[in-house]
Amino acid sequence: MRRVRQHVNPLKSDLLEIEVARVEVPPGRRLEVELGSAEAHFLMDLARADPQGAYVGVEIRREVVDRANRAARAAGLDNLRSVFANMSVDLPRLFAGGSVDRFHLNFPDPWWKSRQQKRRVVNPQLAQDIHAALAPAGELFVETDIFDIALEAMAVLEAPGDDGRPCFANAQSPWSFLPDNPFAARSRREKQCDAEGAKIWRLLYRKAAAPRPAGDQN
Repeated sequence: MRRVRQHVNPLKSDLLEIEVARVEVPPGRRLEVELGSAEAHFLMDLARADPQGAYVGVEIRREVVDRANRAARAAGLDNLRSVFANMSVDLPRLFAGGSVDRFHLNFPDPWWKSRQQKRRVVNPQLAQDIHAALAPAGELFVETDIFDIALEAMAVLEAPGDDGRPCFANAQSPWSFLPDNPFAARSRREKQCDAEGAKIWRLLYRKAAAPRPAGDQN
């Protein structure tokens, strides 16, 4: 069997020009999206628990996307699919504004060393793209087993906008973590961390009102 790459660099030029199509779901169906979905184990759990919801995985490794879609078909999960795309640049093309009810970001950043900070998944541009795609009061769930990455994600998501207000509201309280995973789903990495007794840092944010442009006092 051909070996599947564990990680890829999303800043490679050939991954910045992927042809992607707009994700469409039937009116009235909730849309939840996992960014960096790998084999979509987490989404499969969600899709089984909620047949009326629509679940989409965004994954940058084409061979993993193909494998995840085969597994979803074999499991009879017609409300789940994975798409080959680069979340660093493709979210505005994939999702219409206000169309996503919840984003999930499970264990991002294999590039965790400080010298690789330019590759951080949770950055101001991604936060802006997620905010634009989220429905009013939509949510973003993030979990990681690396404390520094959790703090960096918090710093991005709780940063004030031009009018001094953040675009996301921490569901707990500012700079606070969730005590546990609130969803009936576990990613492969989360299961591994649980088996090893490793600490997991979890964040849940809700979309706040878009900040006013600088200088707008109305």
